[in-house]
Amino acid sequence: MVNEKQEHNILTQDVQELESSLRGLWEQTKQAAEMIQSLRERNRALTKNVDGLEAKVEALQATLNQREEERQMMQQQLQEIKSNGLGMLNQAEKAELRKQIISLIDRINSHL
Repeated sequence: MVNEKQEHNILTQDVQELESSLRGLWEQTKQAAEMIQSLRERNRALTKNVDGLEAKVEALQATLNQREEERQMMQQQLQEIKSNGLGMLNQAEKAELRKQIISLIDRINSHL
């Protein structure tokens, strides 16, 4: 009789420990599921953010490419101007042009 009672107590104790372990496992599983859900939501938000940033990068790259084409075209035009002798004026030519402009302005003012 004592032996059966001891076995029953041991069995009851084992069942209680198993139930306690299962409750702990259930709580951990529940927390893991909540964390997974939270991480999935965060991942969706980050993916959306990345998509927006990639679109901006593409737009900026297109603008950069367009400006690079414009720069190359202007550089080519500058080379053509320089090769035709129509490049920038040196200091003496600038001073002479300035004098001519001032003279022209004086003549216009004298007629007014």
